[in-house]
Amino acid sequence: MRVALIGGGSWGCALARLILKKGHLLRWWVHAEDIARNLQEKRQHPFLFPEVVFPEIPWVGTSIQQALEEVDACVLALPARHIEAVLGGLPELPGFWISCTKGLVLGALIQRPSQYLRAKGAEVAVLSGPSHAEEVIQDRPTWVAFATSKPELYEVGETLFGQPTFRLLPTPFLNALEWVGILKNLYAILLGVVSTWGENARAALAAVVLAEMQEVLRALVPEESPPFLSPGWAGDVLVTAFSMYSRNQRFGQLLGQGYAPQAALHKVGMVVEGYYAAQGLQAWPRQSEFPLLAAVLQVLAGQRPPTSLREAVTLALR
Repeated sequence: MRVALIGGGSWGCALARLILKKGHLLRWWVHAEDIARNLQEKRQHPFLFPEVVFPEIPWVGTSIQQALEEVDACVLALPARHIEAVLGGLPELPGFWISCTKGLVLGALIQRPSQYLRAKGAEVAVLSGPSHAEEVIQDRPTWVAFATSKPELYEVGETLFGQPTFRLLPTPFLNALEWVGILKNLYAILLGVVSTWGENARAALAAVVLAEMQEVLRALVPEESPPFLSPGWAGDVLVTAFSMYSRNQRFGQLLGQGYAPQAALHKVGMVVEGYYAAQGLQAWPRQSEFPLLAAVLQVLAGQRPPTSLREAVTLALR
């Protein structure tokens, strides 16, 4: 298959390697000329995973129009906050797109990535689950959910990505799956805040978080009843909350140490999707029904100090 991949970060690198290993003809869009040149000439990313040598890449560059030329499928692996900047100049995005982005597209409208793509004419599937790029690119066993309403599109996803160390679990619950990928970053921030309390406290909080998240999902997507206690759902929450690779969890740790949100962002030095997703959820009228989520949103909006999150946790565990 001829496949366009949009995104040259760590997740984009992991997905590129999966696609190339399957023998597909990859057209890989990255955001900088030096990255494109290094990938084309040396088959290595100049900053990320320096030990990884990619299979030969048919095309890599910075022109979004060229990346999308005559492809059978497109894979979106951009941070949500960059989607509009990269794709906004294109009036239409026809064809089949797989969104691998976990965040909200902020702008005149606040949209999930699948909504943004559909509004431009795309047929969309969502790939989401516990999938740290650092492990995927090392071929460590990974299970993710692949959401689409059409069985034939699941087959496309399996053709693109499926291999012994990267398993796709089909589900029809696309909207709920996408929301899990957004919400889990916010709850991971909360679990990071209490990391200094020890693993006993974090495990207790994780149980409360999973229960609240299910209620939030019912409020956001009442028409879908996904199998929450499965790898692509609760599994994604847990890996983001506890993994050493998690930027959101690290961001929460810094908040717990007293850093202001902007200072914590600067110290992490990479995109913290939960921080930007919070901006999109500030106006949600039902947030007050969910005390843990509301507490995180208020801290990230500057309405209460980061240290107050520990008080919210203590109340939730009573």
